[in-house]
Amino acid sequence: MRKASYSVTRIQRHGYVFILPTLIFFSVFLIYPIISAMRLSFFEWNLLGPKIYVGLKNYLKMLTDQRVANSYWRTMQFTLISVAGINILAFLFAIMFSSTLIRYKNVWQSFIFLPVILSMVAVGVVWEYMYQTTGLVTVIGRKLFGVTVRWLTDTHAAPYAMVIVYIWKSAGYYMVIYIAGLLDIPQSLYEASKIDGAGFWGQLLYITIPSLKNTISLALISCMIFTFGQFQIQYVITKGGPSRSTEILSLLIFKQAFEFNKYGYASAISVLFFFTLLIFAVIQLRLFKSSTN
Repeated sequence: MRKASYSVTRIQRHGYVFILPTLIFFSVFLIYPIISAMRLSFFEWNLLGPKIYVGLKNYLKMLTDQRVANSYWRTMQFTLISVAGINILAFLFAIMFSSTLIRYKNVWQSFIFLPVILSMVAVGVVWEYMYQTTGLVTVIGRKLFGVTVRWLTDTHAAPYAMVIVYIWKSAGYYMVIYIAGLLDIPQSLYEASKIDGAGFWGQLLYITIPSLKNTISLALISCMIFTFGQFQIQYVITKGGPSRSTEILSLLIFKQAFEFNKYGYASAISVLFFFTLLIFAVIQLRLFKSSTN
């Protein structure tokens, strides 16, 4: 017994050796930058001059800065609408492709998943042209509805233009997650429900959705984390305009640091950004912990 215990201990110690490269990588490129940003948030620094310790000045300024409040609200608006749209669309696609009535499923799934593997910058450039007054999206809207929407110059339309691009880009990825969840549901449940006279909606409400509880939790929280940290679409298409209507938090951090050279203030905003993502991560852990108990 002692020998077995000793061997298990040795295996555990050897296991740390195998994960050491990953720990070093994350420590250098993730943990150290986070700690450095938190430390830098207590200073004023323009990259060229000396660092000046200002204490909580950056945080107090952030609390009264309307631009930060606007960016945080725009980020939450973009996140909530996008997450809802992506997951609803991905779930509908997954349900649709689980049906035996759809032919050439692999072809249609490939078309829907294709935007996921495209470069976000390339997608942004193409959609920017499509949103122009002579672009495809505007022309289709004018032909079908008789309305010309100024997607990139209207402060009310621009945020939704970003949402449309992001949903189009991301829905295929979460469709795959939902399809994987559907494949794990035992077919015997559906067969038994048919015997009991349950139709499509009954199976959906009482079998499919309850069985996908963990999958839905994973998709929602992970989608929320990735969407909250989104940066490229707004930067490529609008640069935060018009009138800062698409200036999300990550874009504001970028501007404060690399356009205005306020690295201390940008670090303070990034701390707010980090703790918001941390809250989402804690929610995800709690959801999975409660689902496994």
